[in-house]
Amino acid sequence: TLFRAAGEWTPEKMSRLRALVERAHANGLWIRFYTLDGVTEAELSCHGWFRGYNFGSLDAARVRWRAAIAAHTDYLASDQYELVSKEIRSGK
Repeated sequence: TLFRAAGEWTPEKMSRLRALVERAHANGLWIRFYTLDGVTEAELSCHGWFRGYNFGSLDAARVRWRAAIAAHTDYLASDQYELVSKEIRSGK
């Protein structure tokens, strides 16, 4: 899938993310990221979630959730909302 081709999260990607968020905020805009999932093929199938939004593993998605939180994005969407909410509340 497209998201699996995203590769590893790098400092350069974090820098680009921060720049996007800062640019949006500087222009009085909100910014959101939709839909960052990290599940197995079996989980996709049983929940009816879309493959195109899947990073292929919880660890790969969690890195991106944490990056979005650290960059102060305004909205972060995921089909795994219970897990994302734990990340947000943990303050990591």
